[in-house]
Amino acid sequence: MKTIAVLTDLSERSIQAARYALYLAQRVKADILLFNAFLVPSDIAMAAGQISWPVNEYESTKADAERSLKELCEKLEKELRSKNAPGTPLPAITWQCEEAPVAATLSLLEQNKELILLVAATHGADRIQTFVLGNNCRELIDAAGLPLLLVPDNAPVADLEKLVFATDLDSGDIVYINALTRLAEAFSAYITIVNVDPEVPSDSEHNQRVNAFMQEMVLKVDYRHINYRNIPNRHVKKGLNAVLEIEQPGMLVMVHRRTSFPDFFLRSSHTKKMAAHAAFPLLVYPFPADRVPLF
Repeated sequence: MKTIAVLTDLSERSIQAARYALYLAQRVKADILLFNAFLVPSDIAMAAGQISWPVNEYESTKADAERSLKELCEKLEKELRSKNAPGTPLPAITWQCEEAPVAATLSLLEQNKELILLVAATHGADRIQTFVLGNNCRELIDAAGLPLLLVPDNAPVADLEKLVFATDLDSGDIVYINALTRLAEAFSAYITIVNVDPEVPSDSEHNQRVNAFMQEMVLKVDYRHINYRNIPNRHVKKGLNAVLEIEQPGMLVMVHRRTSFPDFFLRSSHTKKMAAHAAFPLLVYPFPADRVPLF
């Protein structure tokens, strides 16, 4: 059965992200896995080269995590039943927890070939929380081998009417657009393909790239509700923010191309920049990817 994994720290904003994931799961006919990565004091102590804590610290922390996950499963199941008529097919909700930083656990989690999506909360109510969550999101973006959906705590749990897919006109993006159409189809949503062109005005070479990209997409993507917008702006983030303000989509979709080691210190990816101040749910596709699951 298709499964959506919610990476939860059991905070209220991650519970809201779980509710968002449940709504998607109902529409794409998937189950939900609540996944919690917990740390014990010895993880921090050993990383700092200090003496480790007793083994029973692990057992106690794990038991607390398991109890909280079970309670959250019951809470979400109760909410789900209350919002749906008796007999309505509902997603199954299961849980799993592991000891490690969350980004380090993804390779283990992604061994489950039924997973089609990872979901995590983003944004904090204050500067310290935003800084910590922002670091976690950046690590998740780099570590994820599956599509990762980052959900702001103010994102409404509602039907998706419009999706914006940001592209640099790389033909490799077309496989992701094709996968995205399955999600759009579940909501009868429109997909707007957006390219921010640093050349103002656009030159003939750029126009040729647009035409080649669109022609290939028409041949490979079987979905009618797709349109294209070119945004002339020398700054990608500013250009994307401008189109998001106009379009007001239910979701922004980007492909994250991992930077080389030197680039890691010199600049941040456009995806990470958008994730840092996401006003809309942000779906991040990793590139390269071993597989691009269909919704």
